[in-house]
Amino acid sequence: MSIYPTDTRVRYAPELGVWAMTTGASYAAGADQILGAMMVYAERSGVMPEGCTCGPETVGDHFAGIQTSEPRAHRIGSQGGTVLYGHGPVGYDDPGSEEANALHCPLANREGEERARDLGKTGRWEELHALTVPFPDAPTQLQPAAPGTEAPAVWEGEPVTMTRMTVPDRHVHPDTRADLERLSALAARSGELDRAARAATRDAENAGTDARRLAADAAASGTPMDAAAVTRTIRERQDQAQAAQITADGTRDAMAQVRRQVAAGIEQRQAEWLTYLHGQAAAGLARLDLVVAELDAAVANLAEIDRVRQTVEAPSPGLMFTAGSFIAGNVVEAARQTRQSAAEALAGLERHAAKAAREKASQPA
Repeated sequence: MSIYPTDTRVRYAPELGVWAMTTGASYAAGADQILGAMMVYAERSGVMPEGCTCGPETVGDHFAGIQTSEPRAHRIGSQGGTVLYGHGPVGYDDPGSEEANALHCPLANREGEERARDLGKTGRWEELHALTVPFPDAPTQLQPAAPGTEAPAVWEGEPVTMTRMTVPDRHVHPDTRADLERLSALAARSGELDRAARAATRDAENAGTDARRLAADAAASGTPMDAAAVTRTIRERQDQAQAAQITADGTRDAMAQVRRQVAAGIEQRQAEWLTYLHGQAAAGLARLDLVVAELDAAVANLAEIDRVRQTVEAPSPGLMFTAGSFIAGNVVEAARQTRQSAAEALAGLERHAAKAAREKASQPA
């Protein structure tokens, strides 16, 4: 099940300390996974309720959203596909749950849970909904840069290509690009050593066959064969193959080590990198808005020219400027949809910017 930050099924009632999730009856069984994922998105956006300790312990990022362990929150109840959760991992009806949940999470609110449960049981969902806000309450799309805002200088460099990886020539941190260039050179060297190791292994495997052929040739010609030299040759080939394989394996180990260093470097530079990407993306979206507006105006102008053309080419007292134009098509709408898709796909950068702004504002002057 794919769960993304734009998911709108989860809401939170700060006054009650309760999450409310409308999933539909057929999806109620997956509510734990949905809540866990949205908690992770809230933590990454810096909008998790302050002091809450209910986020899942394990998180896995995937191309199809994220997967998590169950959240450390408990179900209060469910009805018609709407599931209610409270702070803390101990079940609502378990003995000692109130004390245990309060000990685990300072936001546990038994009184609020009871009120939410009562509203649900009596079907007063609109009243409960009025007490909630979207969760996480974070930007769901990238905002274009304000007029006059300058984008950061573009990070540029030579493209880096290796097996299953093509690093673009723009927007890659300079230090990370240097790490990737080192990895690329090591990967090329590793490929050469692997080929050399395979060739040496083939030579070693063929050593016995070659020796047998030499023995047959010597016997046929009546010439004594130097068995010690043959044995030496076989051993030398085996030693060479072993040495080549050890060198190739060691280089692959070095590649794995450098890959880990590259990943660690990306994580270390993450905040700076995301800030740069946000500036670039916001400026790019603003440029795209201008392009879409210009395209819309250009198409509208051509359509008006077409309408006037029809009247001028065939003037009629009763049918002047009444015809429409077929010059419209889907190009402008497609451009708008592309712009909206880009804004939603890059929403994570807006969430990062909002989180960074909150952290900066909370720092003492």
